[in-house]
Amino acid sequence: ANTMTVRRLTATECEFLQGFPRNYTLIPWRKKAAADCPDGPRYKALGNSMAVNCMAWIGARIAAVDAQMNERNET
Repeated sequence: ANTMTVRRLTATECEFLQGFPRNYTLIPWRKKAAADCPDGPRYKALGNSMAVNCMAWIGARIAAVDAQMNERNET
């Protein structure tokens, strides 16, 4: 029987897709070493974060509008 399953992305793959360095969320957890950090808190941290490239783009757009507003106010 052919059954299809969906593979869950690893925490490291999720970090990569969001633009973070490998093992960025691998941190000490509940007085345990970083190497013993379970995946749950890592997935939670990634779910609460925002993609690096998207945030850089939004920041650049805000800076551009701010510069344009400052030009208008100086004249």
